[in-house]
Amino acid sequence: MSEAERFKDTARGVIEDTTNQKEWLPKDSYGDLGKWVNFQEAINYAQLMNQIYAGGQSDWRLPNKEEILGLYNENFIQKDWEGNEIHIATVFLTGCSHYLWSSEKNKDGEYMRIDLRSGDAEYMDAQEKEHQAVRLIRNKI
Repeated sequence: MSEAERFKDTARGVIEDTTNQKEWLPKDSYGDLGKWVNFQEAINYAQLMNQIYAGGQSDWRLPNKEEILGLYNENFIQKDWEGNEIHIATVFLTGCSHYLWSSEKNKDGEYMRIDLRSGDAEYMDAQEKEHQAVRLIRNKI
């Protein structure tokens, strides 16, 4: 399936993942706010997007590891905030972060981030914010 068939820009301003029946916001928090966020700020961003009914919905959340890795495809080429290649569909807005927070937490209280340049996952201190952003997801009902 091509990226154009899988990821559809909708009239509501959200990106539909037709394979996984999910919806994504087209911008990550960096593209929207213009600043990096730590994990708590990522949660706050989700709450804000729910309060303003982004895309007409109020159930946006942080994605888990599998959901973020579902965006990653080496054949997709998009540009991050530094102009480097990341591997997500071109329907998502350019200038985003290459590191995305996930909802996954380890026993040490660190949260997972995924690198969209390489597809690598690592756990980070929740207070870390350098180059971190969040891209929100919801289940399509």
